[in-house]
Amino acid sequence: MKTWKQIIENTFAQKKVRGWTKLYWCIDLHDTIITGKYNKFNEGATIFPYAKETLDYLYNTNENTIILWSSSYVDAMIDIVNKMNLKFHFFNENPECPSNELCDFNNKLYFNFLLDDKAGFDPQKDWEEIYFTLVNQSKSLTLA
Repeated sequence: MKTWKQIIENTFAQKKVRGWTKLYWCIDLHDTIITGKYNKFNEGATIFPYAKETLDYLYNTNENTIILWSSSYVDAMIDIVNKMNLKFHFFNENPECPSNELCDFNNKLYFNFLLDDKAGFDPQKDWEEIYFTLVNQSKSLTLA
């Protein structure tokens, strides 16, 4: 199985070859960004180590767009995002990639990365690997 470092490096290489201006990160909330407490307003939830740092890094770069991907109600999402000072570009949608003659994004949004515990994401270790891969990649691009 590929590491997050390999996945990120490969996708950034594709971005360069294909001339993409952005990469899209679709990220689940419960048991991915925060511990799942499974009550409407997430009382008692804590954020996983390196999740906030990674989200802040992604949000503050022009080449990344982060989409909060959750089945929770909007009022609950607004509540937890505000409580934890999390920033996302979109919630359950990617209006920057509309349907076209080749692709129908009406029922499936476009993304390059999916971070979701149900897709195998392990928040206890994967956030740290992603964060340091992004930071180190940024440093190497600056030095190049």
